[in-house]
Amino acid sequence: MKKPIKFLRHGIIPAFALSAIAGAVHANTVTYVLYETIDVFGDPVMNVNYSEQMVSKALFEPLVWDFDARAPEGKKSGIRPALATEWGPVEGNDNAWWFKLREGVTFHNGVPFTAEAVKWSIERPFQEGFPSGDKFLGVPIDHVEIVNDHEVIIHTTEPVPILPERLSRNGAFIMEPGHYEAIGNIDDYRLNPMGTGPYMLNEYRPDDRLILDRNDDYWGWPEEANIQKLVFRNIPEESTALAELIDLNVDLVRLRPDLVETAQNAEGVTTIVAPSLVRGMLGLNMDMYEELRDPRVRQALNYAIDRDEMVDALAFGNQDLQMVNVVNPPNDNPNLDPYPFDLERAMELLAEAGYPDGFTIDTIDVMTPESFNYAEIAAAYWRAIGVNVGEVRQLDWSVVRERWAQRTLSVHAFAWSAAENTPETDMWAVHDGRQTNSTHWATYSDRYQEWEDMYSELVVTIDADRRQELNYAMQEILHEDPPWLYTYLMPIPMGVNERIGGYYPHPSMLLEDWASIYVKE
Repeated sequence: MKKPIKFLRHGIIPAFALSAIAGAVHANTVTYVLYETIDVFGDPVMNVNYSEQMVSKALFEPLVWDFDARAPEGKKSGIRPALATEWGPVEGNDNAWWFKLREGVTFHNGVPFTAEAVKWSIERPFQEGFPSGDKFLGVPIDHVEIVNDHEVIIHTTEPVPILPERLSRNGAFIMEPGHYEAIGNIDDYRLNPMGTGPYMLNEYRPDDRLILDRNDDYWGWPEEANIQKLVFRNIPEESTALAELIDLNVDLVRLRPDLVETAQNAEGVTTIVAPSLVRGMLGLNMDMYEELRDPRVRQALNYAIDRDEMVDALAFGNQDLQMVNVVNPPNDNPNLDPYPFDLERAMELLAEAGYPDGFTIDTIDVMTPESFNYAEIAAAYWRAIGVNVGEVRQLDWSVVRERWAQRTLSVHAFAWSAAENTPETDMWAVHDGRQTNSTHWATYSDRYQEWEDMYSELVVTIDADRRQELNYAMQEILHEDPPWLYTYLMPIPMGVNERIGGYYPHPSMLLEDWASIYVKE
């Protein structure tokens, strides 16, 4: 008899329990499969891919976070304490936030966590010439004022109404200054972590695994916590990872939708299909393809996609997951609907733009494994309207890094996450200030400057009504002049060894609540 797939829709969290079973893996070791290689785990600001950010949250912590896998909701539950226990805007100063720091916390080397570490970590990425394009997604940090050992005030050059959300990012994780200053060369930081997280470095085997040991001094362990080692295994092939899960050699695996049924029917394995904030999108490189500079062509590509069928095939039929644009619920504009499937309208728009016989897109660059299926489906639909799509190719992550930095990706499929889930951080995906923006929308769109002017106002606006007005107006532009193909919010199918308790996926796919996971006795 088949076990039912547990699909968790947004806002509806059914009861979830795992039956105990003895696995083949070591009793107090949890093994989590990562598909991308881990090249950076000692400097969270320099993380690029999902795997690196996953690892960082086990080693480091931010001042505040947004998730508790033990909460009744089982998902994002608002900003909550981490290394800070209290916070708020400074009265009478729109450019300052006060934070009370947690006392009694130590870094993995035994050095006490104090305000000095916060100042060093938060200010560091904003130093001139710092080699990162993250910088908390452009937060205008001015300086960190130390009030005393356990209080700081973070000063910005302009109001930042969502500063706590932005400080939950990996770019704001707190590092131990003395450790890194002793290393000296920033290039050597990447393999030498020193944080306050629940786990600390044991061994790194490049392209194979990262082994972490339990930090017995961690402040946040729940009573049931009993994990001694956390292992991240790099297994690039999804079917191989599933085979390892079925053999109970690993504990937690993110699954392709077509592999969920196999996993749920395996002895000793259960499945979760959780809601996410991860958008399946295809960036349309207007610099590489002249045809894409006409918004009617980009509209045509959106009209050409049957999202109903795509969701049936890849998102377990939950049609609520169709995307209107890059902004996630609950901040999406309720007056906009996803592009309907209309091949006739798509071909009319191509003809109006001067391409009645279509045109050629040489390649679709697939940047993350999760994106391959919907990229192939999109290519098939585009061919139906005369757009000749060549190869749909999965790029090695080293190639992605290089082309992302150079903004030379072709049409590119990318699972874009939403760690903060705010309008301005969602829409940063298409802002020209993002150094890895390969659409070049700013260069070729007549609407971009209007959109960016509103964005500049949004990020400093405190008034909630005005924020909503700007947010909705910006989304209308993104809908009418789309720099991306919008598909669907990608659910998170996970295969879980049934010996594991306390696990629930973070909806960003970037992080997990590592302290909550335990092995059932």
